[in-house]
Amino acid sequence: MKQKYYKIIATCISIFLINSFANAQCTPDTLLVNTGVYPATLPDARVGQSYAEILQFHVTKDTMVTIPIFGTTKANVDSFTIVQVNGIPNGMSFQCNTANCTIPGGGNGCADIKGTPTQKGVFPLEIVLKIKVSIGILGSQTVYDTLTAYSLTVNSPVSIKNANQNENFNYQVFPNPIVNNQFNLSVWNKNSSNCTVKVYNIQGALVAMQLVNLNVGLNQQNIQLDGIAKGIYLLQIENENNQFHEKIVVE
Repeated sequence: MKQKYYKIIATCISIFLINSFANAQCTPDTLLVNTGVYPATLPDARVGQSYAEILQFHVTKDTMVTIPIFGTTKANVDSFTIVQVNGIPNGMSFQCNTANCTIPGGGNGCADIKGTPTQKGVFPLEIVLKIKVSIGILGSQTVYDTLTAYSLTVNSPVSIKNANQNENFNYQVFPNPIVNNQFNLSVWNKNSSNCTVKVYNIQGALVAMQLVNLNVGLNQQNIQLDGIAKGIYLLQIENENNQFHEKIVVE
């Protein structure tokens, strides 16, 4: 903890993602006895898709603080409050099971993280915490800290259907424009099959080809375009029953 006189060096937990402080429907897990957040990291979100995750957390009652001159000494955590979070993706919200996101020392809490993100990217989170502690003869003290160890990754949508796609096979190419001569192909396939990915230049010449094995459900495949010059190309995705085309741009 960064503070003029005190630095907490043992565990007081962190939570993240606040848009509004309101009562949530989650129920704290009273079996948790070790300080921390569960799960330790958040799963990725996707643009345009509903996201919901429950965080469970426990705040230790006892911790240690470092005081100049006096050195390290024991302290009691009276309460832990999430004051502010910066960097939250648009469309996401965070709701604690308490009205003001405060938990007593030694207590348990939970939070609902939910929403529909609108923009892809990696969103570093800056979490401002307020922790009230009791330190021997010094009595009650309030310590603030800012944590920057967490982030939420929002990926591109699984698929963007167009007129060429159907209920048995749909796909998305991202990023497009393509950078570093590679892109990701995300395919939802109703049946196991193989597909051929071909890239043609604007003169109609085949410049790249790759065979992709597809399982039932969602498939993710990285496609390399080594040696291809910048420009506009036609992407062809073909399996035994379908053939799809899409314009791609290589930057």
